[in-house]
Amino acid sequence: MKHVISQSFFLVRAPTSVPISRRRLRELISTWRVRQDDDSAMAMATVVSELVTNAVSHGAGDLLKVVVSTDIRRSRLTIEVHDDSPALPRQCRPGPDAESGRGMVLVEHLAITCGAENTVRGKRVWAELALPPQPTAGRRSLDPRRAARALARRFPIIRWPQLRAGLRIVALLRAH
Repeated sequence: MKHVISQSFFLVRAPTSVPISRRRLRELISTWRVRQDDDSAMAMATVVSELVTNAVSHGAGDLLKVVVSTDIRRSRLTIEVHDDSPALPRQCRPGPDAESGRGMVLVEHLAITCGAENTVRGKRVWAELALPPQPTAGRRSLDPRRAARALARRFPIIRWPQLRAGLRIVALLRAH
């Protein structure tokens, strides 16, 4: 299994794309069999909603490109939204009664790291989120001490030297 998986999709730059982006993200996570808990699921849905909403409201062009990547080894998920506007997002301080202006503040609080940068065609706004620990694919890594103890239990007649032999035994088992 690959440790880094990435896929992109395009959306029309319209308010109806916000719920579509959440659904597409859930589909990708499900297809990739990425484990998530309630916190990570809420963070993913909120971040993709906020990034797409900002691109719809303040971006340019007819289409948005959303890139979703996951790094299984690091338990990280990255969400990027590309649009054609070169204007980078600014953090504002909305008043207590303001109905907007808190999107990037939410993203910053939910993400491990986030940012924005200009691209050849506009900008890319991204956020990296933590995922719960992912199960490792394939077989479990062998602990030499555990392997040596298991062999000693199975073959009690043989005298097994302590750790050094355990390491050699593990190397032999991995070779076969």
